[in-house]
Amino acid sequence: MRAVVLSHAYLEPGRRGRLRAIAGLGAQVTAAVPDRWQLMPGLLRRAQWEDDGGVHIVPVAVGGRVENPDEVRWSGRALRRLLKEFRPDIIQIEEEPWTRAAARAAADARKLRIAYVAHTRHSPTLPLSAKLRRRSVLGGARGILAENPIVEAELAREFPDLPRAVVPQIGITPPLSSSRPGGDAFTLGCVGRIVPALGLDVLLRACVRLARPWRLLVSGTGPAQIELEALADRLGIAARVTWLGAQPAEDLDRIWPGLDCLVLPSRTSTDRVETLGLYALKAMAHGVPIIATNVGALPGTVGEGGLVVPEDDADALAEAIEQLASDAGRRTAAAVAGRRRALGEFSNEVLARRTLEFWRSVTAAAGTAPAAAAV
Repeated sequence: MRAVVLSHAYLEPGRRGRLRAIAGLGAQVTAAVPDRWQLMPGLLRRAQWEDDGGVHIVPVAVGGRVENPDEVRWSGRALRRLLKEFRPDIIQIEEEPWTRAAARAAADARKLRIAYVAHTRHSPTLPLSAKLRRRSVLGGARGILAENPIVEAELAREFPDLPRAVVPQIGITPPLSSSRPGGDAFTLGCVGRIVPALGLDVLLRACVRLARPWRLLVSGTGPAQIELEALADRLGIAARVTWLGAQPAEDLDRIWPGLDCLVLPSRTSTDRVETLGLYALKAMAHGVPIIATNVGALPGTVGEGGLVVPEDDADALAEAIEQLASDAGRRTAAAVAGRRRALGEFSNEVLARRTLEFWRSVTAAAGTAPAAAAV
């Protein structure tokens, strides 16, 4: 099986685990990435040709506003040259189907008569031009991969005859074991970009209601941080909150063993959609119980790995924290169930097998089945 996967996500080596696992199953995988991308204001990442664990990373020239994924224009000439030289059995387009990049890749795949599948994380309200691009890209696909069951159900209603599967884009590499912190204070964690949609203000107000010793570690940064630091000061809890700032993946991995619970107090927002809950999965893999709000895909991701509460409800959130803090047996059960779920359903190896099986099924249906690779 020869596959080209197109996404700006793979500029980050830490997000290539599933692709490396697919290559480990015998497939030849090329990741087409933009030659430059603005990860956040002031941080421009440039790509380079490389081999990463059997995955060929190929930069493709892009133009337009690199800070806006919907408006980035991938070079059609460079993309066609890659496809002609590599001649994949299948192309997986992981830019959202309403983007110009997805439309470009889909058009080139059709022109070269190469089967392609699309991947989508959510279904936002779109302007007419983007709706038409999305319809064209998905309508010409051999199949669609959805980030979560909510999106898959929407796709089933819109494209009932297209093969579909739920396969998140980014998986996890679970640790070999899990460990829990000791100490008198119940240690909470909250991870994410600090914007209103994170719901950190609700968590701070919930912490005020706790009757036991506690402390809170906040990993991330964002425009709402100054306001939230002031809120913590007004509430009289500033000394119990540690602001860790933006952390690289390796530093973030080191905080999981020190947490008694990860709290994801997200609220519904048009600016930020909970399509999976990757931080929840990483914590669950380390045996950390989760408390999350009933927003987006979070409840389906957490499962029995923790508790789910209504959004914007500080009282309910405080009660859930007290429940886990006061019941060691319940914490242990949630930790075991969460780790089992993360390893069994969301590891890179599991997602790689699902992806490869999907590719084989759609290419076989199209009459272009490649030679079988060892699995």
